[in-house]
Amino acid sequence: MLLFHTQERDFYCRLVRQLDQNPERMKQVIALWLWFESIDHYEFIRRVLSYNGDDVILGFVSEAEACLDHLMGQHEQTRGEELPLTSSLMAEKMDLRFFESHRDEATKGVRHIFDSVCQIIFDGVLVARAAEAANQPDDRRPRPSGRHDFRPPTRENPMAAPWSPEINRSPDDLRSMFITFSRGHPVSRQDIVEFFNARYGPCLETVLLEKASPGQPPTYGRLVFRNASAIARVLNGQQTAKFIINGRHLWARMYAPRRAEDFQATK
Repeated sequence: MLLFHTQERDFYCRLVRQLDQNPERMKQVIALWLWFESIDHYEFIRRVLSYNGDDVILGFVSEAEACLDHLMGQHEQTRGEELPLTSSLMAEKMDLRFFESHRDEATKGVRHIFDSVCQIIFDGVLVARAAEAANQPDDRRPRPSGRHDFRPPTRENPMAAPWSPEINRSPDDLRSMFITFSRGHPVSRQDIVEFFNARYGPCLETVLLEKASPGQPPTYGRLVFRNASAIARVLNGQQTAKFIINGRHLWARMYAPRRAEDFQATK
């Protein structure tokens, strides 16, 4: 879970340490944004992070706090209903009236993410990052120069053809992504298919999941797309893509072949 939420952990440290925001309040803010992602406002946090200016980031924070206050019945009368920054990242316009008509759903969803995700991923992160910063070497110190003997790897069979990812990967491999789940919380094949086909159109050919031991849930799997171009749309310029599907985490990256018996097609 910590690795899955590296982006959120980094952002949380930035909000608290660089932008001087209240630590507990920022947990609530990010819980709200993660809830947005869980109700199909995909990659909301990454899109907030795409804005470089601190003033814009704090504008998003201010609107998030207004949403949280509204949920807790603390609506500030002098503030309008509009959420211009937040709404700009939504498929449909959103304002504070949304939280009146969806109060129970939003309160339950944000509280669940706050308790089950944010309280875990942000626990001790500020202290850990401060320690990491203190232990960083001083880059201003001169580094010793020297030559290193880099030797090319040898092959056991000198007559064997060189390995090539384009030659040694099947067409299925070229159309595949490797996926992982939070331990003990896999996403079902049906939910995966429905999620990806709803978001990207009818793109999936099949879903393969780990052949786990009896009584143990799978922790990883493989998506095979109908066309390799779908992978670029899923990654959207990133090395990995992460999704929350029915409250469960799924992390996807480019597929590197494994033994065939590691996976099984689920019906």
